[in-house]
Amino acid sequence: MPCAGTVAGLMAGLVLAASEPVVIATDAPFPAYTYLDDAGRITGFERDLMDEICRRAVLDCRWTDVTFDQLIPGVMAGDYDVVLGGMAVTPERRDMVDFTQTYRATDPDEWYIGRPGAPEPAAALTAVQSGTMQEAHLRAMGYRHLVFTTEPEVLAALVAGKVDLALGPFETRTDIRDYIARNGFDYLYSEPIPDEGVAMAVCKGNGSLLAALNTAIGAIRDDGTLASFETRWFE
Repeated sequence: MPCAGTVAGLMAGLVLAASEPVVIATDAPFPAYTYLDDAGRITGFERDLMDEICRRAVLDCRWTDVTFDQLIPGVMAGDYDVVLGGMAVTPERRDMVDFTQTYRATDPDEWYIGRPGAPEPAAALTAVQSGTMQEAHLRAMGYRHLVFTTEPEVLAALVAGKVDLALGPFETRTDIRDYIARNGFDYLYSEPIPDEGVAMAVCKGNGSLLAALNTAIGAIRDDGTLASFETRWFE
């Protein structure tokens, strides 16, 4: 069912109107995809990518920073037009939103962190961030877990000893490696949580906006701009 999004024209055949703002939501503390710089501005790989999309598609784009578990419900409700933030494409999410073409591959292995000697995931109590594919994995496996709204809350629960393990996209996160080592944690266990790659999402039925995003992403890929963004942020 099409949503009543904030892009003007949705009520009239989902016609994309460049004069209206396109609201982009992300969960910014996820380097290098998006994070807040010293001035509090959302920056990162997907900021560069989305800004270039907005320029080429002539969209008036406005950014907002929310928690990850608000992204998909928010775009479904029409609170936001585009959501992104290292968002992996999964069948479960495809049932709820429409994804653009993917623009970055992911590693299927996700790591549990904890203090050495912590029990294996099947016997542990694990902290996880709400709305993530890691939370969906723990539910599907039937593992005991506690859900927190933000990643800092997940890590704080592990520090406080409220849980045995934490599951999240930690292995590639150079920004938290010192924190992990300083608190005596290690990368203890890994499990495959496959996905289809990273993309951005719009509300189901918003075909005009989806087409504009895909056209711009394709051009950005073809002329080498995407590769330059990847080199800047990931190499």
